[in-house]
Amino acid sequence: MSDLLIPNGHVLIERYVIEQYLTSGGMQEVYICHDRSLGRRVVLKTPKGGVSDRRFRRGAEMGARISHHNVAATFDYFEDEKRTYMVEEFINGFDLGKRLNTDFYFLDPFLAAHVIHNIARALYEAHRVGICHRDLKPGNVMTSPDPGMRFIKLTDFGIAKLAEAELAVEMQRFDEDNSTLTTSNTLLGAVPYMAPECWANWKGAGQPMDIWALGCIAYQLVTGETPFGVGRGAIAKVVFAEQSGKVELVHPVAFGKHEATAALEKDLWSLITSCIQVDPNSRPTAEDVLRSCGSWCYSTADRHIGVVKSYAVPYPSGGKSKSGYIDDLDVQRRLFFHLSEFFGGPPAVGQKVNFSLYPGFPHSRAAPVLKVR
Repeated sequence: MSDLLIPNGHVLIERYVIEQYLTSGGMQEVYICHDRSLGRRVVLKTPKGGVSDRRFRRGAEMGARISHHNVAATFDYFEDEKRTYMVEEFINGFDLGKRLNTDFYFLDPFLAAHVIHNIARALYEAHRVGICHRDLKPGNVMTSPDPGMRFIKLTDFGIAKLAEAELAVEMQRFDEDNSTLTTSNTLLGAVPYMAPECWANWKGAGQPMDIWALGCIAYQLVTGETPFGVGRGAIAKVVFAEQSGKVELVHPVAFGKHEATAALEKDLWSLITSCIQVDPNSRPTAEDVLRSCGSWCYSTADRHIGVVKSYAVPYPSGGKSKSGYIDDLDVQRRLFFHLSEFFGGPPAVGQKVNFSLYPGFPHSRAAPVLKVR
């Protein structure tokens, strides 16, 4: 840990007490604080390396213009003789990138639709007041820790200006020496979600770049992979798409196998392909995306975690069933499920799963059932 980090217990402007260092991104350090005035936990962010950067003020002003339950609220901004600081809402949870790495292989259509719809709400509110996020990626989407990620909030609108300047510099360095990609966490993390126009004119790219990024996130949710890969490979594929004028996406392997989600799968794929268009003017607006999401039919029932207890039990007359049972780990009970509602390949005994629960007799029913890590 750097000597420049603010120590626990330090009090800023006689109000914010540092409780713990949380993390650092490409451009900022993040701390959990206690707000003495209002008796609540908050997140404090400051530019990395203990420097003063007035762009933080502009970023805070931008963040404060967005007031929506799907956006992490910006509470305060202040400066001292060394640093600039921004105070944001504390969100008890994990970012979407971490959830995809540690909890999920991919999401079933219902859960994916829920996540995409909530991100779309946040983007619409930002774009409506003239703000472009400019660094939309799973790491900037916070989720509640529950299996269904019921609460979703988009973060770091407030550092849009800082990200803009930082990425512009790093992209120029990459043009001069592409080995810098491996040493730039900011650029490396952004590459899988960056629209083609960003490489030609980063500062001139506008709100359509957020729509492209949303399409890339949506694709990752339903496939488990970013549409163009990562690193230099992703850059090469996006450049090829720009030169050819078309994007070729691999259809999700899990799609087309479940009658109950066929219509929703079609809607999700339509949104993904409309957002990932080479021409920025061909992409939908945030309002268009939100309208599309509003027409979807998907369940938002609570999710549970369980383990497959049995599957494909042989019939006395021969053959095997296409159903099985799950032991709910949240509440001690046994649940019925059917293969037609299982996402993640053939079920295996002992496999951990994520599911919604519906009443039934003699056993309640788990559907959909999603294979998880």
